[in-house]
Amino acid sequence: MSEAQDSRTNVLWSSPLNFQLWLYGIGHSQLLVRSLSGQGQDAEPIGIRFEAVERMNVGRTFRGLSLESADDALLEEIAATGCLRPRPNPLLALALRSEDAVSWVVCSRVTVGVSAFIDEQAGFSLEPVHFATRARRPD
Repeated sequence: MSEAQDSRTNVLWSSPLNFQLWLYGIGHSQLLVRSLSGQGQDAEPIGIRFEAVERMNVGRTFRGLSLESADDALLEEIAATGCLRPRPNPLLALALRSEDAVSWVVCSRVTVGVSAFIDEQAGFSLEPVHFATRARRPD
């Protein structure tokens, strides 16, 4: 699959690259998953930033990655945790599917783009190049 929106309705973005859990900031509840270096890519690494993370079940590495809207079976698993209860600000339930596992994240916003450190400081700048979407509560 290419790094673009898939024709299937639940696939938002996908890449054949390998990714890893890169950073989780408790203060702002942000999670960053980033492509690994040394994969023959000249460009900056690709990052997926999840903001206002409510709950997650995420592995450490991903061999190939597809970012998808959670399907009914996964929504049932997530709903069992109690984090999809009605609220004023809707949440987004997302699946991170790799060759060997499925992880999930419930958050308010997700952005995919080029991931780069700022002035060698701890932190990152994520300039959206693929898509950014506002959260919607799954049906």
